[in-house]
Amino acid sequence: MAAAVMMASVGHGLPAAPPSSPSRFVNSVDSKPIVIVVEDTNEWKDSANQAKLFLTSLVLPLLPPIVQQRINRSMLVQRSSGASPPASMSAGASEGDDLPIGILPVPPGSEGANSLAVHGNVRCTLENLGEAYQSQQLMSWIEERPLVASSDSSNGSGVGGGSTSTQGGTPAHHSNGPDLHVVAQPDIHEIGDAAAFRANAAMVEVVINHRSADGLILRNVTMEVLNNLTGLQFKSKVISALALEGGFQHFLMTLDGQAFGSRVPLFAHTSFAAGCVIDIEDIGDRPKASGHT
Repeated sequence: MAAAVMMASVGHGLPAAPPSSPSRFVNSVDSKPIVIVVEDTNEWKDSANQAKLFLTSLVLPLLPPIVQQRINRSMLVQRSSGASPPASMSAGASEGDDLPIGILPVPPGSEGANSLAVHGNVRCTLENLGEAYQSQQLMSWIEERPLVASSDSSNGSGVGGGSTSTQGGTPAHHSNGPDLHVVAQPDIHEIGDAAAFRANAAMVEVVINHRSADGLILRNVTMEVLNNLTGLQFKSKVISALALEGGFQHFLMTLDGQAFGSRVPLFAHTSFAAGCVIDIEDIGDRPKASGHT
């Protein structure tokens, strides 16, 4: 794996995207904390979009709740063709503004193309992304620095890029002000679109395993859930279905080893599908979940 990892610094062989690039793309490796650098071809941009979905599933639980909520709204709007966009989106904000992941198309043959950059450094090729995840290197790179800027940042969207001054592996929402944990109230357009969001939801049958703190399966249940429930809504249903004693803070809930974001829809987790097996574990001596299930 080490031989495949490229530790090139920002600006070493990676050209900026052309000025005419669509707004859904970023313009440099340090535009966002995580940037997928690909050759400007349809094939590689398709690969980048798949990688972005996978990375989104990993980073959503790491984001502060208020940021998750904004991304959640954007995701629901995009899946509801008849829904009108929230006021925040019409004002220029969107899921892409809050999501700390971007795609950078570069000319074919560019040095460092078809790779993943994290916090301004190219870390591995896209072909080795799965291996980096399995070895835990990927999450280690992501957690080197905060994904979200502090509340006094000049970045209006609240998402920090490579220039964030705070260092270390502590997630940003552990040090940010309480404004990142409040619940954003919906405007009149979002209230009116609630029926459209529900109409576009799909019922999914899943298996839930209740495990002890040391991993033993105590019982399980099969249940049907709407795929646009948030992580916390789903966790509440699971606790009720299993008649578990305790509240949210007494359990950790994961799918394929990854938690669900507390305020983002279940469909944002790339492993969530009919027949998937979800674990809800007694927390034991582990830290309480914050921003995730």
